[in-house]
Amino acid sequence: MSLLSSTGTVRCLMSSGNRAKRHLPSLYRQESLAPGQNDNHEVIAINETIPPEPSAAPVTLAAVLAAKEYRAAARDELIGRRCVPVISLTINMPGPHKSGPEITSLLYTALTKLRHRLDAAGCELLEETVRHQYTGPFALLAVAGDAAAIKKLCMAIEDRTAYGRLLDIDVFDANGGQISRAGSASPPRSCFICPLPAAQCVRTQAHSPAEILLAAKKYLAAYQAARTSLWPQPVVAVATTALEAMLMEAACTPAPGLVDRYNSGAHQDMDFFTFIKSSSALSTAMFRFAQAGWEHDAQPAELLTVLRLIGLEAEAVMFKSTGGINTQKGLLFLLGILTASAACTIRRQPAGAFIDNIQAFTAAVCEGLVERELEILRSRLPDRNLTAGERLFLSHGISGIRGELAAGLPLVKSHGLPALRSALAAKAPLNDALVHALLALMTVAEDSTIFNRHGLDALRTVQQQASAIWLAGGMLTAGGRQRLAGLDQAFIAAKISPGGSADLLACTYFLHTLDHQLQTCKNG
Repeated sequence: MSLLSSTGTVRCLMSSGNRAKRHLPSLYRQESLAPGQNDNHEVIAINETIPPEPSAAPVTLAAVLAAKEYRAAARDELIGRRCVPVISLTINMPGPHKSGPEITSLLYTALTKLRHRLDAAGCELLEETVRHQYTGPFALLAVAGDAAAIKKLCMAIEDRTAYGRLLDIDVFDANGGQISRAGSASPPRSCFICPLPAAQCVRTQAHSPAEILLAAKKYLAAYQAARTSLWPQPVVAVATTALEAMLMEAACTPAPGLVDRYNSGAHQDMDFFTFIKSSSALSTAMFRFAQAGWEHDAQPAELLTVLRLIGLEAEAVMFKSTGGINTQKGLLFLLGILTASAACTIRRQPAGAFIDNIQAFTAAVCEGLVERELEILRSRLPDRNLTAGERLFLSHGISGIRGELAAGLPLVKSHGLPALRSALAAKAPLNDALVHALLALMTVAEDSTIFNRHGLDALRTVQQQASAIWLAGGMLTAGGRQRLAGLDQAFIAAKISPGGSADLLACTYFLHTLDHQLQTCKNG
């Protein structure tokens, strides 16, 4: 016997007759509960064989009938002891072989989905028993809740997953009565092969055993394909948008002094393809940032430590891919926090003003960042060279990107997003709209990259030059476009690279695109 305690650790009390013991601990460790899932229920997993045969042996009809009686007795015992509805989960696998690693994995995946749905519905899971038999694994769940409502959420799992036809999820009320599909005003389950009710096809023997087994194997293949998706769909959406934002920032042209599709700007050690390599190397980190935000349930400020650890690992991967060239270190810090904030916001506050909510959460994550990392420098300097942002703060009191994050990225909202959206509304191509937004950010950004290499006077000059072109129409007028091309050449000659503004542009595109996706989902 194996017992998984409510703390998530596995204790094995193995008997000499236990034949499936090698699979159980790893399967439990693979499970994950939904954020906020109440996991204080009792979880029992028992490996046994009834009758005691190896899992590779063909299952006989007598064994199937014995297992059915055993499940019914175990179910009735649980109902009698708990006096609440009970869910019975089995795998509907035709053919002579009904157990094995894939079938067991399918059972645990279905259990995870059940827990998620029960938690979302406010149903309390009191006890969960998993039994491993060579006739197939099964689970019993004692749940405090309305049996009819529980049946509906179980049917949703059966009907709305690609492999749901392999799942039999029955619900029994506190008196032991089975809640039927008909009683829930739902159609009967369809056949493995055709749209007709399964009971009708069984009665008429419409399909051969070989055909049914082949169909079941296709459903099992669908499960195997589905389990390769390692991230929840919202995490995928957020992370891929973050990667897209990095690529869009690198691709928009002309980007004064920056690497773009035409030239390497003020840089001698990198080009557009270096950024493609760098962005690709950071793609996994974006998924990790998003997942960290999605799973976070503690105070927002506690998330920053987690994100920094992910960021340090990602930074090493980036440098390895670029041969030691710093392409996107600042953007990694900025977009990593924003990506996690977006994922957490989607889970916690799916409704409301999305961008405002992300900004508020970002500010909460970075609360006290300026005081902890910049203000402290006035009294104690570190035993290392100061960064550009630290020097900018000590010499001029400008908090740079840390201050921008702690304030919730106000420049993105006040300048980046309005510029991008107005250009798109004016039917400008996406490339031109991105450059237009970059120009707007350059008019106000306290860019530590420029300050570090050229000083504060050069930074103010860049802001003034950008403002003049903005007033001339930016990328929306022929004159503005011509002046932007000239500014690009001037910055190349002077080796000026507004990298801080470029990072804010990536954040602008990220927020705009995610917001658009959410609005599209709500309206469609």
